[in-house]
Amino acid sequence: MIQRRLVAFFAIALFVVAQVTLPGLARAGMHHGHMGPIGFYLMNQDRLGLSSDQTKKLMALKMEFMKTKVMEKARIHVLHMETMALMMHHNIDVGQVQKNMDKVLAHKKKIMRAFVTMVAGAHKVLTNEQFVQVKKLWREMMLMHHGMMGHHPPLHHPGM
Repeated sequence: MIQRRLVAFFAIALFVVAQVTLPGLARAGMHHGHMGPIGFYLMNQDRLGLSSDQTKKLMALKMEFMKTKVMEKARIHVLHMETMALMMHHNIDVGQVQKNMDKVLAHKKKIMRAFVTMVAGAHKVLTNEQFVQVKKLWREMMLMHHGMMGHHPPLHHPGM
């Protein structure tokens, strides 16, 4: 009976540590699986009328963010491995595990701040007119996406 409880406790503890220390795809990755704002701007560069200089600046901003993101995710991964090793001991050093979790959160914060810096920089590259056009294109894409997903009826449907 005690052995079952220890196994259950250990399994729950590992799950909790994994949830806190592993980078969540939706949060830490922020745009894992899709292009992100600069990718959206570049995909629509003809419609926005981006100059080659603007394109270069946007790509440089994205590169700087991606470098930060890759390095911070690597640090998070190392902390996760160290934390999992700590969790394998009979007497877990709770203080060290908590310190590792705090470090993970600090690295995630760096990613989030780098993301905000990238987007703010990208908005400075765009003219006022281009920014207005970006917002319009983004709204159109979101409406079309939700329409295709069945969340909202499609706009301007011929039968409506």
